[in-house]
Amino acid sequence: MTRILSMDAATPWGNVALVATEEGARPEVVAEAGLLSRDSHAPHLLALAESLLAEAGWPRTSLDAFAATRGPGSFTGLRVALGTVSGLALSSGRPTYGIGTLEAMAELFGPAQGPRVPLLDARRGEVYGAVYDPQGNPPRELVAPWVGAPERALESAGRSAVLFGPGAEAYATRLGEAGRAAPRLPRGIAGAAGRLAMDRVLRGVAGGEGMSPLYLRPADAEIKG
Repeated sequence: MTRILSMDAATPWGNVALVATEEGARPEVVAEAGLLSRDSHAPHLLALAESLLAEAGWPRTSLDAFAATRGPGSFTGLRVALGTVSGLALSSGRPTYGIGTLEAMAELFGPAQGPRVPLLDARRGEVYGAVYDPQGNPPRELVAPWVGAPERALESAGRSAVLFGPGAEAYATRLGEAGRAAPRLPRGIAGAAGRLAMDRVLRGVAGGEGMSPLYLRPADAEIKG
């Protein structure tokens, strides 16, 4: 059995998941827990991870790899998640994998009738978005992650696109019917990121891939200068 611990702190809903697979089987989320935090996720993620490992009866030494979402998303949250899994991996000698937040959202959403367009609220009237194929598993990227006006989602993917995620909810009025077509995204991004990381492990992808944050734009402090 191959086991992965995965973290996501790209949004206020920080979560941790345990993902496992037997040879030839699809990876499954064994346990997952989350916490809504308007402040920093730093005090919570490691505690959530330790609690999940204890509940599952998994010694930390039984883990084969670690994963975290790398962005886009909260600048502080990305650093916390990536830093936490890097520390765990360093102490255990296991590999780490950074997974795009939007890719994990597309994986979590599952098959759709048109191109999948996950959207995160980037504030300032903008969203983070990307376009993925309708049914690929793992999702196949059609348009790389970008930040811009919500309407860009329709320009990038066309009127058949399926928009979802916090960005689609936040700007539903500007997106019209397209912004209301998909149900709210479940809170399980860490589990989806873990499944995508498991795919990389099983394909023999070297550890360390994607462990730098994907910000897409400067932090507010840099802009204010």
